Amino acid sequence: MSADAYLIIICEHPDCEFPEGHWSVRFEPHTHTELRRLLKEHRGWTRKRRDGRLVDLCPEHA
Repeated sequence: MSADAYLIIICEHPDCEFPEGHWSVRFEPHTHTELRRLLKEHRGWTRKRRDGRLVDLCPEHA
């Protein structure tokens, strides 16, 4: 038996109603960097600096 792990990125905006970003299809390499690339290219997620740190934001809060 085998199992896959699916990564999730959370929108860090405090008022986000649906904060989870994920990619339900398996892809390689299976890293958060690759997941961020896919979410940015296909779903509008961004990663920005706020107060000197990086935060992930969904399309609604980007």
